[in-house]
Amino acid sequence: MSTLGFVILCFSSLFAVIDPLGVIPFFSGLTSHMDAAQKRKVLAKSLIVSFCVLLLFTVGGRQLLHLFGITVEAFRIAGGVIFFGIGLDMLQSKPRRWRTGIRRAYAEDQETEAEDQGIDPELHEDDDPSITPLAIPMIAGPGSITTVMVLTPQAPEHLGIPLVLASVAAILLLTGAILIGADAVLARLGQTGMKIIEKLMGLLVTVIAVQLMIDGLAPVVRSMIN
Repeated sequence: MSTLGFVILCFSSLFAVIDPLGVIPFFSGLTSHMDAAQKRKVLAKSLIVSFCVLLLFTVGGRQLLHLFGITVEAFRIAGGVIFFGIGLDMLQSKPRRWRTGIRRAYAEDQETEAEDQGIDPELHEDDDPSITPLAIPMIAGPGSITTVMVLTPQAPEHLGIPLVLASVAAILLLTGAILIGADAVLARLGQTGMKIIEKLMGLLVTVIAVQLMIDGLAPVVRSMIN
């Protein structure tokens, strides 16, 4: 694969998995009670945290695999399975399981904490959603973490880390630009437009998932034949 082809693969994969347009309803809802300055602060913090998380797994991903005795092929197959589930959820317009489950658990913890403090749970609000759930797991979630770990070793000429990090930075900047105008984008596209984009992204994620599984299975099948 050429360097340009790898960069395009990184950018398209991360864009499809992070799905900045899909984050718009979450961001708008979680920051609906904030003014413009507060929204920008929350967005900046969430993007910085997301970059740090993805940086950690981009640089240390292979070492983590070696630590647990996991091959790159196994991780590609597992990543393909995860992506396939994500793509199917997007194609069928189902709630994102890797987001909603964590968000539900977080909400339950917040409700328990409010009750322990004698606060009415309905009046208890999380004023800073930048780290959870915006940065983790909406932007830097299992999908994007798996993407950077799978793509890094595929880069030509040992340029995996810089090229993947450059793609991550570009996607996060694009995500920030989109979310800054989240309310305007949501009003312009409407629910129908958002669903169309979600299904297109779901199709792309599903195709990437199949290719990842093929890339992971091919060496295993060749070794079995040999």
